[in-house]
Amino acid sequence: MAQRESAAQESVGRQNEASLSERFSKALASIDRQAPTLTYLGLGCWIAWNTIAFSGSFWLHETDNSSIAENLMLVHLLACFVTLAAVALFSDRCSRWIAKNRTTLIGGVVACAGTLLLCNARAEVFGEAFPHAGLTVLFTSGCILSGAGTTMLFLCAAALFGTLAPHRALYRLAECTLFSIAVYFVLNGCPQPIAVAGFVVLPLLGAGLFCIRQRDVRGEKQVLSTPVKLTRKFWVLLLSIGLCSTALELIRAYVLISAPPYFSIGANVTSQLIEIPLMAGIMAAILLTKSRRDGFAKLYSVAACALTVLIVCIAMFSLNTPAIAAGAWVVCTCYNMVVWAMLYYLVYQWRAGALRIMALGNAALSGGTLVASLLAMAYQASHISDSAMRIIIAVIGLAVLVDVLFVFSEKQINGMLLPVDEGSEDATAGEGGAQGAAKQPGKWKLACEEVAKGAGLSVRETEVFLSLARGRTAQEIAEREVVSIYTVRAHTRSIYAKLDVHSKKELTALVQKHVDEG
Repeated sequence: MAQRESAAQESVGRQNEASLSERFSKALASIDRQAPTLTYLGLGCWIAWNTIAFSGSFWLHETDNSSIAENLMLVHLLACFVTLAAVALFSDRCSRWIAKNRTTLIGGVVACAGTLLLCNARAEVFGEAFPHAGLTVLFTSGCILSGAGTTMLFLCAAALFGTLAPHRALYRLAECTLFSIAVYFVLNGCPQPIAVAGFVVLPLLGAGLFCIRQRDVRGEKQVLSTPVKLTRKFWVLLLSIGLCSTALELIRAYVLISAPPYFSIGANVTSQLIEIPLMAGIMAAILLTKSRRDGFAKLYSVAACALTVLIVCIAMFSLNTPAIAAGAWVVCTCYNMVVWAMLYYLVYQWRAGALRIMALGNAALSGGTLVASLLAMAYQASHISDSAMRIIIAVIGLAVLVDVLFVFSEKQINGMLLPVDEGSEDATAGEGGAQGAAKQPGKWKLACEEVAKGAGLSVRETEVFLSLARGRTAQEIAEREVVSIYTVRAHTRSIYAKLDVHSKKELTALVQKHVDEG
C-alpha cells in the first residue's frame, strides 16, 4: 500500500514538473512571438562585453595601464582560438548540443565566472592574502574562462543569424551594435561598483536572451546539422580576414599600449559616438533600398580601404593620437560586422555548415588579432624598435592593399556570394527563415521562373535551373533531387543550349538582368 502511494506521489511530481516545464516553454514562445528582436540582442550583449573588456572601461584602475588590457586580450583570444578550432574540427558532434539552451546558459555562467575573476584579481581586493603570482593565476584563469564562455555564446548565434536572409542579417548586426553602444553608455553613467557588476553579468544576460528563441522555428536544425564542403575561395577569405584583423589590432595596440586607461577609454567613447549614426545609416539604407549581393563586396572594400588609410597615417606620420585610436575602433567594428554578415550569407546560401563556417571565420579574426597582440607586446618590451614597428605596419598595410585589389577583390567576393532568394518581406518583418521565403517568393525566384518559361524548359529542367541559379553544384543538385550526377549534367547541357549560355556565371547574369528589368 505504501509503495503504491509513493509511486502515485512520484507520478504526480513528474506531471507537475512536466507541466511547469511546458508552461515555461509556452511563456518563452509567447515572448519570442511578441518581441522577436529580443533573442537577437544576445549578440549585442556579447559585443558590449568585448568592447568593455578590451578598452579597459570600468575594470581597469587608475594605477593600471592599457598593457593589462593587452594581456587580457592575448590570453582571452588564445582561449577563444583554441575553442573555435576545436569546435570547427568536431563541428558534426558539437552541432548536436550547441543550440541547446542548457549549453547556452553554461557558456554564460562560465563567462560570468571568468569576468568576476579578472575584475577582482588585484592586490586592492585581496590585500596580502595572495602573493603576486597568485593574483596572476587568478587573472589568467579569468581570461581563459571568459574566453571559452563568450566563444560559446558567439557560436550559439551562428545558426540563429545564419537562417536570416543576408541583408536582414546585416540589419540585425547593426541593431545589435547599437544595442551594445546603449548598454555601454548606460553602464558608463552608473557608479563604479554597479558598472562592474553590469559588466560581470552581461554574458549571462546574453545567454538568457538567446534562450528566448523557439527551438528550430527559424530552421536552425538544418543549418547546424547539414555538413558543408568548403571551397577554395572560402579558405582565401579566411586568409584575408586574418590579414586585415592583424592590421587593425596592430594599429590599435601601437597607439594604446602603455597608455593610461583614460586614453584608451576616451578613444573608445569617441568611436562609439561615431558608430551611432553609422549603424543607423546602415539600417536605414537596408530599409530604404533593395540591396544586392554586390553591396557586401563594396562594404568589405570600403572597410579595407579605411584600414589602409589608417596604416598610411601611422607609418608615414607616426600619429599616436586618440583620433587615430578611435578611427581604429570604428573601422574594426565595421569590418567585423561586414565579415560576420558575409559568413552568415554563406550559411544562408548553402543552408548548411553554420557552426563550422562561423567557428573558422571568427578563428581567423581571433588569430589575426592574436598575432598583432604578440607583436605589440614585443614592441612594448623594446624587442622591436619604433622604426621597425612602423616598417612592419607599412608592410602589412601594403599586403592589405594587394589583398583587396588583387587577391580578394570585389569580383572574387561576388563570385563566392552567389545570388540567393531573400524573399520579398521587409527587412524588419517577423523572422520565419525558409518558411517565410516559401510563403512569398522573392524576385530572384520569380525571375528564374520567367526565364525558364521563356526558354521552354521542361519541369525537370526548371528544377535543375533553379538550383544552378542559386549556386549549387552538380553533385549537390544530384543529392537534392535524388538522381545521378550524369542526369544532372545532361539537364545542364540542355539548359545551357536553350538559354544560349556557356557557364554558370552567364546563367546568373541572365537571371540578374531579368531581376533588374523587373
